[in-house]
Amino acid sequence: MRIRIISAIVSRPEGVSIEELERRRKDYIERIKKISNLCPGTELDTAAIEKGPASIESRYDEILAIPEIVRRVMEAEREGVDACVINCFGDPGVRACREVVGIPVVGPCEASLLLAASLCNRFSVITVLRNVIGMIEENARIYGLSEKLASVRAVEIPVLELHRMEEKTERALLEEGRKALEEDGAEVLILGCTGMTGMAERLSKELKVPVVDPLPSAIKFAEILVSLRLTHSKLAFPQPPEKKRYL
Repeated sequence: MRIRIISAIVSRPEGVSIEELERRRKDYIERIKKISNLCPGTELDTAAIEKGPASIESRYDEILAIPEIVRRVMEAEREGVDACVINCFGDPGVRACREVVGIPVVGPCEASLLLAASLCNRFSVITVLRNVIGMIEENARIYGLSEKLASVRAVEIPVLELHRMEEKTERALLEEGRKALEEDGAEVLILGCTGMTGMAERLSKELKVPVVDPLPSAIKFAEILVSLRLTHSKLAFPQPPEKKRYL
């Protein structure tokens, strides 16, 4: 089984060699495989968009990324990949991708919300900035899970700063997570950005509740779909009609 993680952002670090970028890519894959606890025989690889934003923190950023995301997912299907995971909690382009391919396309937001909903009566999302709260609430409505969403809180740290200031990020997650539990009535927490990958375990130990890590959840969800030979319904996501498209 081959699962491909499609990065929804453009990352072009200055002064870094191709060899170093490849080493970082391999290290990242190994770290994600370990966190995701994949079954033997499941292969994981990555692909990145070539045009778009450096991070997604608004609907504008999301729109800029979607054409390249769709292109990368179509490319993955042609290459024989079994499923794709879009590496962004906003799930940009997931529904559009499902219209043009037959393989499972999984979004971290949808996967983690569905998982959390099965673990509790009410859950909260702890995300990056206030201006993405509306996007997450909108997705919860689309996925039919608004009634279980206790709150969406923000740590007010931009995506690109999450790991540069990891101690600050973890303190802020702990503070907002505690408020979600004590003030909002949440029983489970979800990390609201795939840039927070790997931070769930410590937060869960500190707060004594399950904390859902969205990217590993989406990867595992994709693995289950492929194992069960399931994919999205073409009644829900029909093939777009044939026409000229001027791109």
